[in-house]
Amino acid sequence: MKIKGTFIKGLKVIEYDRFEDVRGQLYKPFTSKKYKENNIQNLNFQEVWFTRSKKDVIRGMHYQGGKMKCEKLVSCVKGKVLDVVLDLRKSSKTYGEYFSLKLSENKLAALYIPVNCAHGYRVLENDSMVMYMATEIHSPENDIGIRWDSFGFDWDIKEPILSERDKKLPCLKESMI
Repeated sequence: MKIKGTFIKGLKVIEYDRFEDVRGQLYKPFTSKKYKENNIQNLNFQEVWFTRSKKDVIRGMHYQGGKMKCEKLVSCVKGKVLDVVLDLRKSSKTYGEYFSLKLSENKLAALYIPVNCAHGYRVLENDSMVMYMATEIHSPENDIGIRWDSFGFDWDIKEPILSERDKKLPCLKESMI
């Protein structure tokens, strides 16, 4: 397993170890010792969930705030997505900046996302599945976000498929963090 930092403080790219033999492949996405060695301290995951999406769906940009702030470990376990993380920490040197990376089943990797960073992705292949591990239980009243097209990222799509909720999220300029 390789864990690399990014220019956004606390945001890490994790490349999984892969083992292969005549039966197929095995990936190991989580080893607590390795995470601790790379300054990822909050390893108390409370919830895991999956999303399955059609091509051209954009999910995001979401984060959990208030008393239920959480860190996330996100990976694409089937298909391919363009993953984006937006730093919403006003005290951060990279406030308003974003990081993007393609995640796929063929090159399994993950993003470890710190609190107060919004996360979203564009689905690049039909029937793609993304796995989330979170350090807090999902809290609908603390589940907030930023409008997907309000922070300067080029999603390279003209007509994405969006949820009604995501269409109504506030723009970055209206953010309250």
